[in-house]
Amino acid sequence: MAIIGIDLGTTNSLVCVCQNGKAVLIPNSLGETLTPSVVSVEENGEICVGAVAKERLVSHPDATASSFKRFMGTDKTFTLAGNSFTPQELSSFVLRQLKEDAERFLGEEVTEAVISVPAYFNDNQRYATKEAGRLAGIHVERLVNEPSAAALTASRISGEEEGSYLVFDFGGGTLDVSIVDYFDNVIEIVAVSGDNRLGGDDFDEAIARSFCAHHQMDYDGLDQQKKAALLRLSEKCKRELTERDEAELVWETEDKKMPLNNLLLAGLGQNLFDRISQVIETALRDSARSIEEIDEIVLVGGSSKMPVIALYLQTQLKRRPSMVASPDEVVAMGVGIYAGIKERKQDIKDLVLTDICPFTLGVSVVNYVNEKNPIMSALIERNSVLPCSKTDWYTNVRDNQPKITLGIYQGEAYYCNDNLKLGSIEMEVQPVKKGENHLKVCFTYDINGILEVEVTDCTNPESERTKREVLASENLRLSEEEINRRLEELQAYKLLPCGGIRAKMVMARGERLFSQTLGSRRRMVSAVMQKVQEAVASQNDQQIAKCLKEAEEIFDQMEGR
Repeated sequence: MAIIGIDLGTTNSLVCVCQNGKAVLIPNSLGETLTPSVVSVEENGEICVGAVAKERLVSHPDATASSFKRFMGTDKTFTLAGNSFTPQELSSFVLRQLKEDAERFLGEEVTEAVISVPAYFNDNQRYATKEAGRLAGIHVERLVNEPSAAALTASRISGEEEGSYLVFDFGGGTLDVSIVDYFDNVIEIVAVSGDNRLGGDDFDEAIARSFCAHHQMDYDGLDQQKKAALLRLSEKCKRELTERDEAELVWETEDKKMPLNNLLLAGLGQNLFDRISQVIETALRDSARSIEEIDEIVLVGGSSKMPVIALYLQTQLKRRPSMVASPDEVVAMGVGIYAGIKERKQDIKDLVLTDICPFTLGVSVVNYVNEKNPIMSALIERNSVLPCSKTDWYTNVRDNQPKITLGIYQGEAYYCNDNLKLGSIEMEVQPVKKGENHLKVCFTYDINGILEVEVTDCTNPESERTKREVLASENLRLSEEEINRRLEELQAYKLLPCGGIRAKMVMARGERLFSQTLGSRRRMVSAVMQKVQEAVASQNDQQIAKCLKEAEEIFDQMEGR
C-alpha cells in the first residue's frame, strides 16, 4: 500500500507519491497539481475544497475560509454557514480531498501519509497537523520539516553529494528561513528562523490598502464581501507583476482603478522586507555561517516567485537565488521522496533527515524584582539537534519552603509570561533553609517533538524522589475519545463528488465574476451561467463538456488569462 507525501500549505497544498525512484505529483480532479487550501460549505451542507472554494471567497465569504494554517495549534475557530470548525478540522477537509485524489490516481486505498510542516512550527502546531491527519482518516507517523524536504529535492536534482543551502520558504502565510547541510546521505538542519504571520497574503493586503488610500476609502471599514473581492483583485495584480513589470488593479463595481509596477510594490512592502531581513539575519547568526559559506539559495513557496522578492534577496545577500524546481512544488517533491524512503522502496537510497528544536525550552525561576513575572531559565536552546537531553539544577528560594513549582515554557523571551506555557511540575520538598534543596531537572526532547521532563529531588541521596511527565499545552489537544467523536461528525460532511467539480468550478467562477462586473460584461456572465445550468440539467455529457469549455474560454478572456 502506497504512502503519500503531502505539502499542506497555507495557500496551496499538493500531494505526491514516489514511483520508480522519482517524485510524481498527483493531479486533482481539475487536472491541476496545486489545490488551494480553501474550504467552503455549500447551502446543502456539502464541502467544497480547492479552486471551487477559492472562487466562493468573494461570492460567499461567510461560508468560506482560507489561510487557516496560520492558526494551527491555537484555540481560534471559524464559523462557516453556521458551522463551527477549528483550523485542524478545516485542514482535515483539505487532507481528505488530497487523499481522494491520490486514491483515484493510484487505484488503491491510502491510509498513511508523510506531511510537511514549517521548521518553525511549535509543539502545538505540529500536534494539530497530526490531529488534522487523524480527522481526515490518515495515519501520520512522521512530519518532515519543509526545508529538509526542499533540500532533499535540491540535492537529488543537482546530483551533488554534499552542499550547504539557505532555504528561503516564502508561502502565502508563513516565512521560514533555514540553513541546511547535506552530506553522506544525511540532511541536517543547522538553524531555523521564521515568522508565522508573514507571507504573500501580506503583500495582497498592502496592495489593497494602497488602493483604498489612493481612492480615499477605509480598508478596515469595508464589509466582508467587498474586502474579499478587493483582496482577490490585489492578488491577481500581484501575480501579473510576476509576469511583467506593470499591471493595473481594476475594481469594476466601484468604478476605480490603480496602476502598479514592481518598483511601487517594493515600496509598499518596505516594512515586510524589514521583517524578512530580520528572519534571514537570525538564521545566519544562529548557524554561525556567513552567506559566503552557503552554496545555494533555494527558493520555496509560491510567493518567492515575485520579482521583488528575488531582487531583494539578490541585493541583500549579494547572491542570485536559484529555482532548482518550481517553488510551488519543491517541498511536495521532497516529501514524496521521503514517503518512498519510509515505504522502503528499493530504488531509493536511504537517507537520514535530522531535526532540531525550533524553540528554546526552559523552566521558570523567581524574579526577585517582580515575583509575578518569572524569568526564563533555558535548558534546551533553539536549534539543538534532536533527539536532545539537557540537565540543570535548581533550589528553593525561601526558608522552609514546602514545595517547589516548576513552570515549563517554550520560547525566546526573557520573561516566562511572554512565552508559551507547556505545563508545570510540583514537587513537595523537605522544609530546609533557602538554597539547601537540590532539584535535578532533565529535559528530553525526541525526534517526534515530544518533551519529557524528569525532576529528581536529590536533597537527601538516601531518599531521592523522581517525577516524570510528558508535557504539552493540553487545553489545545483533543482526547482520543474526542478525536473519534469529531472524526465521526466530520465524516458526515460530504466532499463534492469528483464528476461535478468542473461544473461547480465554472458556476462558482461565474458567481464571482457576476459580483465583480457591471453592465454588458455582467450580462455576458449571466448568459454564460444560464447556458451552463441548462447543459448540466440535460445530463448529456458531450453537451456539458462543450458548454463548460466555451464558458471557461469566455471567462478566461474576460480576466485576461
